[in-house]
Amino acid sequence: MQRSTEVEFKSLLTKEEYERLMNTFQGNRTDLQTNHYFDTPRFSLKAIDASLRVRERDTYELTLKKKKGYVIQEFNLPIDKETFEEIKKTGIVPDSELKQELIQIIGEQKVNNFLSLSTLRMFFQYKKGILFIDKSTYLGITDYELEYEAKNYHDGKKEFIELIGELQIQYKKSDKKVKRAFNAYKRSH
Repeated sequence: MQRSTEVEFKSLLTKEEYERLMNTFQGNRTDLQTNHYFDTPRFSLKAIDASLRVRERDTYELTLKKKKGYVIQEFNLPIDKETFEEIKKTGIVPDSELKQELIQIIGEQKVNNFLSLSTLRMFFQYKKGILFIDKSTYLGITDYELEYEAKNYHDGKKEFIELIGELQIQYKKSDKKVKRAFNAYKRSH
C-alpha cells in the first residue's frame, strides 16, 4: 500500500477555457479514468470530508482520502477487477492497511457504490508541480477543471496564482469532483 500527501489548487473552467488549454498543451499525455465512489448508507465518510473510491483505468486502485488541514492523506491499494466487483457486491473492503484506516472512521459498516464519475485528463509537469486539465462527466453533467498539484502550500499557492494569470483563466472556486458530483446526486434523489 502507498501513502502520500498532496496539496492541490483548483479552478473550474468554462468550456471555452478548457478547449483553449487543450489546444495550447496538445501532445501531452491524456488518459480516461472512471472513479467509482463508495460510502456508507448514511454517508459517514462524506460527513468528515473523507472519500473512498476505486479508480478504473487499465488497472484498478482503491483509494481512501482523509483531509488534515491543507494536507490530504491518501491510502492507495492496487486491486483487480474481481476485487472491485466483490466490493460492489458485498460492501466489504479487502483486509489491508487501508481497511484498518477505514475501520477507524466507519467501524464495520458496509459501503456501497453510490456514484461513478468519468474524467478525461491531460497532465504534465509544469513549473515545480503537475498541471491537470480535466473534463468530467457524471449524472448527465459535464464540467471542466484546472488543477495544480504542488509539494507545499505556500509555494504552490504562489505558483497557482501566477499560472492562472499566465494562462488567462478567470478563477472560479472549485469544490472537489466528488463534492460536485455528490451535490448533483443529492439534487437528483
